[in-house]
Amino acid sequence: MSKIYDALMKAQREQEAQRKATIPSEPQPESQPPDLGLQTDQPTPFLDTRPEVAPQKPTVEPLVPHKRIARVPVGRFVARPNSVMAEQFRKLRGIVTTHNLTSSLRSVLVTSCMPGEGKTKVTINLSASIAKGPDDSVILIDADLRKNSLSSLLGLRETLGLSDALAGRVSIHETLINTDIKGLTILPAGLNRPNPAELIGSTRMRSLVQHLRESYNHSYILIDSTPLVSTSEASILSQLVDGVVLVIMADKTRRDMVKRELNTIDSHKMLGVVLNCAEFETSDYYHKYYQTT
Repeated sequence: MSKIYDALMKAQREQEAQRKATIPSEPQPESQPPDLGLQTDQPTPFLDTRPEVAPQKPTVEPLVPHKRIARVPVGRFVARPNSVMAEQFRKLRGIVTTHNLTSSLRSVLVTSCMPGEGKTKVTINLSASIAKGPDDSVILIDADLRKNSLSSLLGLRETLGLSDALAGRVSIHETLINTDIKGLTILPAGLNRPNPAELIGSTRMRSLVQHLRESYNHSYILIDSTPLVSTSEASILSQLVDGVVLVIMADKTRRDMVKRELNTIDSHKMLGVVLNCAEFETSDYYHKYYQTT
């Protein structure tokens, strides 16, 4: 009996095995990662692991910190009122102001043949002499963007000025500085001077001079420029002004050089030549009636 039972059970197991072989096996579920509480019904945000790049700022050049000066002392560089030198500058002032009666002269360029001939101090003294007149005022411009001797002499090297106005960084009115001489205003060379020849030769320089003439139509405009020999700026500026004064150094400037440089300037604009550092003796008559101390 037991053998029959065993045979039946074996047959049943074989039938079960055949039946399962004919039925395709169900796909087994893939192993799932543990649930960490993330929202699986929303896309996972993209994590940008690239280094942060600072946002680009507008390419506007910031103003360089500069010295703010309300008033600059100029009187210490001006000849004593009763001195012989001051009288010579009064004569030069007379040439300029008298010329204005017939030709509406308002802008004057002061230059020299070579560096070191004293044109800057001549310009300061001429400006002061004109400004001390009863009805006149002067805007003195340092257009020597290479050495800016005038600005250096007056302690204005770190002050906004002409070059910054020409570069469009400030308005011309923001750069004008009063002095201790009533009626005398200074326009320094400025801070930004990478290309002086291009700035002076630009249309903005021409417009600036014209703007000053129109805005300050009762003022003289005096420009201290570079020397004629070494640069091109003086020749350019001579075309923008009404008159030119040439400063030469006694016993230093060669005659042929003076003749050559005079040919580069319109003869109709030449107001005269200043012979600087010339030695001369004053007469007893002058000493008696005029103080020279």
